Amino acid sequence: MISSDTMNGTPTVEGAIAQAKDLNEQVLSAGRHAGTLYLDAYEKAVEQTLELQLKVAGMTQQEWLKSLIEKQADFTREAARSYADSVRKLVK
Repeated sequence: MISSDTMNGTPTVEGAIAQAKDLNEQVLSAGRHAGTLYLDAYEKAVEQTLELQLKVAGMTQQEWLKSLIEKQADFTREAARSYADSVRKLVK
């Protein structure tokens, strides 16, 4: 795309700089969008894994094992949430 700021049919330096800035903003926007999609997928995968762990915990007859699995799932959920929240702040 050639800028409307032309001199003798060739783009001016200002036009080229404007195009570079526009392209840079498009790349940054695409990166932010990709980062957000990654975080959404990460959070979904963590939740699905934790659901499976809690289902296994519910099937065990050992109370200490059930408690251990549930505590580990709570810790993992909080760690994942903290990670995702921190990264989301950086991506914005």
